Amino acid sequence: MAAALLHEPEILFLDEPTSGADPLARREFWRRITALAEQGVTAIVTTHFMEEAEYCDRVAVMDAGRILAQGTPAEILRRAHGEPGRTATMEDAFIAIVDAGRRGPSPRDASAGVAA
Repeated sequence: MAAALLHEPEILFLDEPTSGADPLARREFWRRITALAEQGVTAIVTTHFMEEAEYCDRVAVMDAGRILAQGTPAEILRRAHGEPGRTATMEDAFIAIVDAGRRGPSPRDASAGVAA
């Protein structure tokens, strides 16, 4: 990350920056990413830690190169199918979105002209 910031970019691409980091280092990475965003830097982050997606302003869920859903973390989270009696998580939303995307659009979606 330090090398990527040397030239003070307007857009910063980070591919799973916290992978392999311990919880304290992960927290510090996100503090820095958030601070950069507050300074006007656009940060595009890929992550397989779905709880980290909640730190972002916008989220896109992709599978096999296709964008299946995009929106704010709250919008994505609303698509979760959590277990009864348990609060749904971003991971639940990811699984529901990818499962639906792999099954294809429902007949209702297809007739309404809505893309999954």
